[in-house]
Amino acid sequence: MDEDPEESDDRLKNPHDRFVRRLLGDTDHVRELVRWQLPAEVVAELDLETLVPAKETFVDKTLRGGLSDLVFQVELAGGGDAFVMLLFEHKSVVDEQAVFQVLRYMVAINEQRQRNGQPLCCVIPLILYHGVRSWNAPRRLPELIHAPAAFRGYIPDFDMPLLDLSGCSDAELRRESVFLAYMTLLKYIRRDELPERLPEILSLFHRLLPPATAIESIETVLRYLVVGTDRVSRQELVTVFTRVMQSEGASAMPTIAEEWKEEGRQEGRQEGRQEGRQEGAMIGQVLAYQQFLGRPTSGEEALLAMEAGDLRALFEQLDAEFRKLRR
Repeated sequence: MDEDPEESDDRLKNPHDRFVRRLLGDTDHVRELVRWQLPAEVVAELDLETLVPAKETFVDKTLRGGLSDLVFQVELAGGGDAFVMLLFEHKSVVDEQAVFQVLRYMVAINEQRQRNGQPLCCVIPLILYHGVRSWNAPRRLPELIHAPAAFRGYIPDFDMPLLDLSGCSDAELRRESVFLAYMTLLKYIRRDELPERLPEILSLFHRLLPPATAIESIETVLRYLVVGTDRVSRQELVTVFTRVMQSEGASAMPTIAEEWKEEGRQEGRQEGRQEGRQEGAMIGQVLAYQQFLGRPTSGEEALLAMEAGDLRALFEQLDAEFRKLRR
């Protein structure tokens, strides 16, 4: 399979990993994912109220540092000492070796349990995939290992549940659920349709997020949109975000300013043009502040023509007004 250079770029993949880690760090979201994706007869055997992140000692060193350490333990509904481990693996691109990778995780988890003097347990894996193309890689080991039919009895075999968001209909994802709003954002983050879907997605967050955690969650969403996609311009993002999110957007706006400022610093260091990149980031921030504060927008050409000192003075003035408004 030819590798898409865009898909192999770590700068693109890492934001998705961080976002999914934050998403599945909320056990309520994990419970909703389990109820949604696992068969009803499996869910009926689980006491999901006991679901907690697995202790670090359950997770082999080979699993740490990636999304594969999103392992949860849950007791059985029938009681007793038995429980299962839920393993979540995130993919933003189709991975031909995913089923073998999952097998390694399942073995590593039980090897660690053996070292801890604990009995082996069932590990239920679930792949969360949100690539643009439909998943077409093997989901069972016999599909991956080419061998004569007589050898099939020697190849491990297990079900690998897969949530392929590219195959989820909008009607299925449009239900009133914060979790499904996150799933919708994951589905469209790398698609050309993102600009037209963004107002609806943000409206769901605005309507459904609990007040106690709204600002933190909105900042997470905004940061993901800033670094996780090139399907919307900065100006489009600011326009839609401030219109839809209203007061919550005001509290989250510094996030986008800091992201752009840091981007300017990094690009400047990488290309030896730090001053020019910082100026470009400053122009983006000025446009964002003018849009949010309801000021006439200067336009990029006019800002590019300004002297560096005048541009900085304008930025500092708008920045001060914005921070005063937040207080």
